Amino acid sequence: MTALQAQTVPVPMLDVDLEFLDIVTEWDVSTPHHRWKPAIVVPATFRPADLSRVIVVANQKGGVGKTITALELAMAYVARGLRVRLIDADPQKAALTHWLRETCYPADGSTRYTLRHVYFGKATLAQATYPTIYQGLYFVPSDPDLDDVEMAGPDKVLSPETLLRDSLRAEAADWDVTVIDSGPRLGRITISALVAAHDAVIAIQDGGLEVAGTGSVVTTIGSLRERLNPDLKVRAIFFTDFKKEKLPRKIGHAMHKAFPDALIVPARESTQAGWASLARKPLRVHTPGEKPTLDYDRAADLLIAPRQKAS
Repeated sequence: MTALQAQTVPVPMLDVDLEFLDIVTEWDVSTPHHRWKPAIVVPATFRPADLSRVIVVANQKGGVGKTITALELAMAYVARGLRVRLIDADPQKAALTHWLRETCYPADGSTRYTLRHVYFGKATLAQATYPTIYQGLYFVPSDPDLDDVEMAGPDKVLSPETLLRDSLRAEAADWDVTVIDSGPRLGRITISALVAAHDAVIAIQDGGLEVAGTGSVVTTIGSLRERLNPDLKVRAIFFTDFKKEKLPRKIGHAMHKAFPDALIVPARESTQAGWASLARKPLRVHTPGEKPTLDYDRAADLLIAPRQKAS
């Protein structure tokens, strides 16, 4: 792992008196709109996973909140004292890399490796992993040329579907949680991320087109479970920028029926998310008490057993 400036920003736990969402087993769609309150759906059969977990955030559509979901989940685990690696596997916008780019440059001015170098055998995953200024958070950046992996022949990229999984397994003991932000294209890189993961988290917004984009991801997950990753499960559906309106509630209810074993998490809307991105700070650091920060924080505890790692 490449050396960088000392990590200087501790990420504290949130105040327990903040406005966290309630937990229910199902949304009640019959309650009148003015009386209905958003809540996180936790199926009766749902159990938190143990540590050393790999989570991939996916959907076959851009602009649905995958990046903020990946970043805020990672920050929630960092606040619990865990060692977290965040991987930008989106070659199109590299939005996560833009968000964190000023926190992960090598201190000595040497070449900054990216995920592309890993796929092309120019660096190991450890060499492309950089500490950030946030204590406990480490980052693997992307770049637009990562898309070259999609067209590269076998002489350039060996076993692209399983390369990321094999790299993560080789270093599993070093990490408590790995979060992968995948792109909207269901090509080699997204498939590689799904093959590497234990848990798939699907980020959607409340419009019909955004929801329709989940179909291809779910079909791909089913295929990969048969071929390469029998343990992969859809563990959560995140409604990003959630609004208390009739359509989101109906879609959330339908998603619960389609994924009865998954969390349904309404990450409430916030005007601060865009400002946090412009400031190149996680929302949790930029505006700690914002409602979506609370929603990602509570979901993090539900996905992985809520305990702090001993220091």
